[in-house]
Amino acid sequence: MPIVSILIPAYKAQYLPQAITSALSQTFTDIEILIGDDTPNAALESIVKSFDDPRIRYFHHGFQKGTRNSRALWEHAGGKYVKWLFDDDVLMPTSVESLVNAMEANPQVVLAFHERLIIDESGNVVSTPNSLLPAGQMALVDRQFLVENMVGRLHNFIGEPSNIMVVRDRVDISTAFDYHSWILDFIGDVAIYLNCAEQAPLLAVGGYLSAFRKHSGQASATVSANFSAGLYEWELMVRGEASAGNMSAAALAYARQELRRLYGQYSVELPEISRLLANLHELDELPPQALYTSERFQTDLAHARAAVASRVAVRRKGPQPALQPFCVICDKPVSGWLPHPNPGGDKTFMRQLETVGSTLKNYLCPNCGCNDRERHLWLYFAYAKVLENLSTKRILHIAPEGGIEPLIHRLQPREYITGDLFPQQARHRKINAEQLDFPDGYFDLIICNHVLEHVSRPKVAIAEFSRCLAPGGHLVAQTPYSPLLLHTFELTKPVSEAFATIYYGQNDHVRLFGSDMLDYFQDSGLTGDLYPHTTVLPDVDADTYGCNGREPFFFFAKGAAPTFQA
Repeated sequence: MPIVSILIPAYKAQYLPQAITSALSQTFTDIEILIGDDTPNAALESIVKSFDDPRIRYFHHGFQKGTRNSRALWEHAGGKYVKWLFDDDVLMPTSVESLVNAMEANPQVVLAFHERLIIDESGNVVSTPNSLLPAGQMALVDRQFLVENMVGRLHNFIGEPSNIMVVRDRVDISTAFDYHSWILDFIGDVAIYLNCAEQAPLLAVGGYLSAFRKHSGQASATVSANFSAGLYEWELMVRGEASAGNMSAAALAYARQELRRLYGQYSVELPEISRLLANLHELDELPPQALYTSERFQTDLAHARAAVASRVAVRRKGPQPALQPFCVICDKPVSGWLPHPNPGGDKTFMRQLETVGSTLKNYLCPNCGCNDRERHLWLYFAYAKVLENLSTKRILHIAPEGGIEPLIHRLQPREYITGDLFPQQARHRKINAEQLDFPDGYFDLIICNHVLEHVSRPKVAIAEFSRCLAPGGHLVAQTPYSPLLLHTFELTKPVSEAFATIYYGQNDHVRLFGSDMLDYFQDSGLTGDLYPHTTVLPDVDADTYGCNGREPFFFFAKGAAPTFQA
């Protein structure tokens, strides 16, 4: 058997020939080169077969998942050592030789690594990271150093797996890229370094002996569907290491600062990051041993992972043709959406807080006049299946939307009560959300869309909703909020209309909810979440249907929490 197995998990054709050529050009020749084609249609086979070298072996996997591709290649490897090479990276001629010599001289180590240059699409060097060691020198790196200087600084100074070599028989490939029990989507390379360091210190070898290629098509690019995982998985590790007592207070403080900077940079384009950003205060306020198991963090992490899974699923379907805008309320195509006729005054404060509410751009339907909130709510109803079997259900609809109310009537629910504090229609009852005149457990569904920002005591209103819901019943309670606000913003006295417009978003609003909004519902005994558009409506383009893709679905239950298929 060869001494070294070079594994090339491949998906992209553009740079693969250069990667294979760099593997074949190694000064250490006792190697095998295993190439795993992860395209669904074996698109890379002709490229691999064009290299006439008996050391190359081709496998078609088609998983479209890098870690699965790597693990499958591992099962075919026969070398004492395993060396990875990604399909867009290249190895310098002495890469394998330098690592083999280093590991033979230090048989206690499980993993050795060298440094790398950063190159562009054309192979030009665009960055030379600071050198860790002079070329040819070696040093041992223990796990504590990794925790303090890699995890604590959110800085993978080792780089990608193309820079490492491991002892095959001493690595459990089934969990090598996982952190504790978490299967990671982005920084599995950091996980394998931490996992290997639990057995023995890692071995650093000085010298730039590989090159990492930066280009727009790579999985680690900011445009990739799972990019946000490359942010929150750092927080997962920070909390995990701090909880285990492995991280100093100084490193934890620095990590919090870096997480705040990164989350703040991407929270607008990646809405699932906003909740994590708002709750970073836990890194200061909770004892370190409680950080990893924090219920709030675990909820926010699950929320973010669901958003990434939905985005990845949509992205795998490939680019879809542009669709004509369509109104789900009047059930007709439209030529385009009309902007808000009266967007109000200065929105600077609202923009700075990244407030989530209506979209002023795609606001009104030119056919029926419904607004974006109505269209979004009806889509959420349809995909969450909350309006199924209405003949057996009682519904309370507070401040019913003009476009949605007749649609629900047509579904003929068992009972459909509509009303408002100041009814404008004869068919509407006078209803005070803070004092509902209904018995306990009466309704199967309560709809309270964009009302809570108007009521005096929202916690009292939500408690009333919870009281009046039957076991297994649901509450839908959309409202504007800022995921960047740690606490809901309101004053202890009435404010002027001008103040409310600037700081609450509308002249008749009495508060702006913050990231603590979820607590209002959970404290009343309800389960549920602010489910992202990408989780509930993964195949629905927000612009096509005229809604705000940043507005989550405020969906809660009297019993088991609602779930959605990613």
